[in-house]
Amino acid sequence: MSLQIGKAIYHILSNDTNVVDRVQNKIYPLIADVDTTFPFIVYKRTGISPADSKDRFIFDEDVFVDIVVASDKYNESIEIAELVRTSLEKGSYMGIKDI
Repeated sequence: MSLQIGKAIYHILSNDTNVVDRVQNKIYPLIADVDTTFPFIVYKRTGISPADSKDRFIFDEDVFVDIVVASDKYNESIEIAELVRTSLEKGSYMGIKDI
């Protein structure tokens, strides 16, 4: 599941009305579309670190993700970043759906 963390991030952010109201569903994996206007969100997985036991059994993984809030106004980018953080901290997602 950790390799598909982007699907969970997209699901949580795109279902948060506070986030969607600010970026109009402009939430992209890796890179935004060429003609995208500000503000928008870009996310990407930057690393995975397996956690194993002394028996070499991998029981968990830590996934590292970068989330960029792009805006032409500094204050707006901070406000949206706070909404994104709150959404991801409170959000939960069980299972992976196709986007």
